[in-house]
Amino acid sequence: MSQSVRKGRREKTERKRMKKIEEEPKGKKKTTKKTDEKEKMKEEKEAAMKNEALDFYRQLGEHDFKTFEGASIDFHRKREPVVFIPGENPVITAVKKEALLKFLMANNVHRVLIDALFPSRVPLLQSLLEQGIEVYVLRRPSALAGFKTMLLRRYDIQIPRKNDVIDAVAQAFTWPKFHRRLDWRFLGCWRAMNKWRRSCRLYYKVQQMLSEDKDESPVVTLHEDRLIEKAREFVDAVEMHYPKLRQVFEEVEIPDDDVIAQALCCEIVLEIRHIEKVSDVLRKAGIGIQSVPKKKVRKKKEEVEKTEDKQTENKPKKKTFQYDGKLLFAANQLAIKLFHLNPKKEPEKVMLKTKKLLEDIWRCSRRYIRATERAAEWGKPWGCPAPLDKRGFAFFETRHRAGAPAEAGNFRL
Repeated sequence: MSQSVRKGRREKTERKRMKKIEEEPKGKKKTTKKTDEKEKMKEEKEAAMKNEALDFYRQLGEHDFKTFEGASIDFHRKREPVVFIPGENPVITAVKKEALLKFLMANNVHRVLIDALFPSRVPLLQSLLEQGIEVYVLRRPSALAGFKTMLLRRYDIQIPRKNDVIDAVAQAFTWPKFHRRLDWRFLGCWRAMNKWRRSCRLYYKVQQMLSEDKDESPVVTLHEDRLIEKAREFVDAVEMHYPKLRQVFEEVEIPDDDVIAQALCCEIVLEIRHIEKVSDVLRKAGIGIQSVPKKKVRKKKEEVEKTEDKQTENKPKKKTFQYDGKLLFAANQLAIKLFHLNPKKEPEKVMLKTKKLLEDIWRCSRRYIRATERAAEWGKPWGCPAPLDKRGFAFFETRHRAGAPAEAGNFRL
């Protein structure tokens, strides 16, 4: 290769390099313009969504709907959480998870309502509870959708297109009966319960599939030892936060060596400990709420065809009661284990024993678990109130009745 050819190639490479150097700032300017346009479009879109959400908030305020006394937070897996604080000057903004606590403290927020529980949110919620902020969660995810359908059906309020901002505003107006208060004990046990539930459901599903498929060489093998390890971890986590748990096991007569039964009992205790009535516990599990089917009346073929045509035209949707299937599954499995029942041959007996078991566990949890929580909260601002003399009412004296209740006279302080 001659020297002239090499020299020509070098000159070409130098020219290309100089062109690249000259074109680089122009390319950067083009990219910055594109990014600026994208940012402007994003800001305009967010501003339009906020204005739409504020109009929706004012529309609900005209119908005298009561709002949640605190901040409503709509979390998302990939995006930043949206915080809505109702009031005369409502605040709607997206806050980073790391700066959420500082933002709530700066806005003097003492109560928070979230849409659902996820394992990744537990450390953040625990930090809020440590700072004295009360945390509430929707009892079921369908509560928000049910509230929106009620607005459209009863008040003819057109709901805007679904997004995080609209969900945060609508969540603040949901009924208080769908709000469940969380504490640090429950959050400490919930992550272990979530792991236990996942492994337990998989184990029982595979066990049922293997029992139906009678094959000598199954593809999947079950390891009960691993399930027992998960159950022991869950029981230890619950016992660490609730020391009187063993007394519940003794009252229900659960053996000490049956760790799986203890884990099922712990799952039931965590789900029903906050409920005030036994009837609400059974209703939550879906026991005793199914309506009795009506007797079928024989009709002629012509009448049946006419009624079918009319029903297909205007057939209202049947309302299905939404119960806690996980609670019912845990109670059924615990009843089968303790009373040695066969669910296929005696399903009615399984339901009767499940009902009795839920009632017994509820009474024990109220006696031991709930009592310890109230004792720990005594004297705190969110717990039981202090005596009258410590609250500045020392001038009150005891009232004495004279005679029978019907003949009692006027009382004087």
